[in-house]
Amino acid sequence: MESNNTSLLLVFTRNATLGKVKTRLAASIGDADALSVHKALMQQTIENVIQCACDKVVYYSEDIDAHDLFSKNGFRQEVQSGTDLGSRMKNAFTAEFSHFYTSIVMIGTDCPDIDEASISHAFKKLEVKDLVVGPALDGGYYLLGLSAMHAELFEGIEWSTSSVLSNTVQIAERLSLSIGFTSEKQDIDTLADLTSSDFGKVHFPHLMDQ
Repeated sequence: MESNNTSLLLVFTRNATLGKVKTRLAASIGDADALSVHKALMQQTIENVIQCACDKVVYYSEDIDAHDLFSKNGFRQEVQSGTDLGSRMKNAFTAEFSHFYTSIVMIGTDCPDIDEASISHAFKKLEVKDLVVGPALDGGYYLLGLSAMHAELFEGIEWSTSSVLSNTVQIAERLSLSIGFTSEKQDIDTLADLTSSDFGKVHFPHLMDQ
């Protein structure tokens, strides 16, 4: 890898496949609208972070889409590997730290309020903290930043539950890692999340009365 940057923004996303994205949301609005929301969130994420002064990579759930918005906006493209979310994130961080980055911030594409300022703030905190976490309203996190690899942060956690954040903090404290936090934000996972968000009101007004 040839880059002068020591910081990396790592984006985790699902491939935009009908019936395989935003499944909790799809239970309320159907697979087609759920796919539309997923694609809109992907585009919003790219628009919000494209100006960040760091390297950028996207990790897809299944395979690389050589012609999507990430490829058109200069993101390096990789495929996730692992048996669950924890192992997939662990493997991605491990692979990217092998490229000699000194700080890596990971986000998903479910939080439309992540922007350049959020990412810059996280990288700034990583100058003095071992770990940076962006708390989500549902008890998970929308952002995780590391200044070095700590595989234990991805092990023994019950993913997609309201205890993800608290469990992660407990592990970090057990490892004596210093922790920084960014502001709390809302992921879009359910119809209630969508209808209560400015993102939903602007982009999907026809779903507001569902």
